[in-house]
Amino acid sequence: MTVRTWHELSRKKLLGVMSVLEFCAESRGGEKFKHSLAELIAIHFGVRDVTFFHGVNYPAIFADPAPVLTGATERLLPVYQETWSDKDVFAMPTARRLLTRNGFATLDELARLPTPQRSYVVDYLNPNDINSAAAIHLTLADGEALVGMFDHIRPWDSEDLVAVRLLARQLRVAASTVHAESAPVDDPLTRLSVRQIEVAELVSDGLNNHEIAEALNLSELSIKKYVSRIFEATGYRNRAELAAAVLRRHHIPRRDHRRSGE
Repeated sequence: MTVRTWHELSRKKLLGVMSVLEFCAESRGGEKFKHSLAELIAIHFGVRDVTFFHGVNYPAIFADPAPVLTGATERLLPVYQETWSDKDVFAMPTARRLLTRNGFATLDELARLPTPQRSYVVDYLNPNDINSAAAIHLTLADGEALVGMFDHIRPWDSEDLVAVRLLARQLRVAASTVHAESAPVDDPLTRLSVRQIEVAELVSDGLNNHEIAEALNLSELSIKKYVSRIFEATGYRNRAELAAAVLRRHHIPRRDHRRSGE
């Protein structure tokens, strides 16, 4: 059966997507984020080797000196850095456009590879038992990243493609405030999870707990707990201090989303 939309995904696939997103929503970033994200994608999408490369911008991704590597890719880092990083198929302009637009791309979608990239596949990937390659592109708080997915044989059927593209779209939103590197120590907001940052930003917009609960489709009690934990994590004593810190981070004028008359 051909799957065309996420509404047609199996329960197993949807739970896999939600498991990865739930982890990201609660993550504080850093090495644990990179390793755990790679592990969860491997588990829920049945991929043998998952990598995480990070850089301050897209070209810098491929020069990551200490990427997350698993399985067959672990032993290949020295030769990759010495010979193949500038020939990576996902470094091509066509791959970059596809990834930054859609969030996900497979090797099969990159037709007519130039000679260097064809050599990368034939002389580097294939001899190391890698015949399938795909990647998810993320824009993080401290740069950009590619989550690579490699396997001996890993055909991406229609359900796989719908599921991973759904994951890529949502993951890019969830990970946009995550730092791949260790969080700066001088910014208390970097101690917060993605969900806590979301609550803090709504606090800075002037919303009360009831309004935030409605905006995030959560209970008011849950929001109260989130706000308390935010104060504990950051050391801010009240909503005004928290709002000021959020606004300093974004360097934007305060918005007021309160309903008229309140």
